[in-house]
Amino acid sequence: MPSLINQKLMDQVSLRLADLHDTFSREITVYKNAKRVAIASSPTFNSIYGNSGATNTSEYQTVSATFMARVYYLKMDEEFLSNNSADTDPQNKIIMPNGSVKIVVDPRGYLFIKEARKVEFDGITFSIRSDGNPIGLFSNQYYEFLLTPIDE
Repeated sequence: MPSLINQKLMDQVSLRLADLHDTFSREITVYKNAKRVAIASSPTFNSIYGNSGATNTSEYQTVSATFMARVYYLKMDEEFLSNNSADTDPQNKIIMPNGSVKIVVDPRGYLFIKEARKVEFDGITFSIRSDGNPIGLFSNQYYEFLLTPIDE
């Protein structure tokens, strides 16, 4: 079946979406769970009897990365998130806490964020509350996540 939009026009629209993302995105920091790293082992450690003294053979390192993302603060007094499919009750709505945001990242950011726990920007730490929903006109060009603030 022929397409109403040729490939050249699709590529131009995709480039314009990339320009939009580059223009309005800002830097966010994403944190994964701490990674356990082994420190040099002790030559006096006896694995059969256990203790060789007070030695710490591992430490935890924070795994983080920075990405560019478009950030949209949700106005929860005006917006509700709902499932509007035909077989669900239209009264079922999800009310998110005040300060909730939606971020849009590129595929590289998506691959890191889908395994992450926290996101930080504007001096606020957020918890990730959704899987990355793909968005884009002709392909999965970007991914959208819902975040809620963490009281720390």
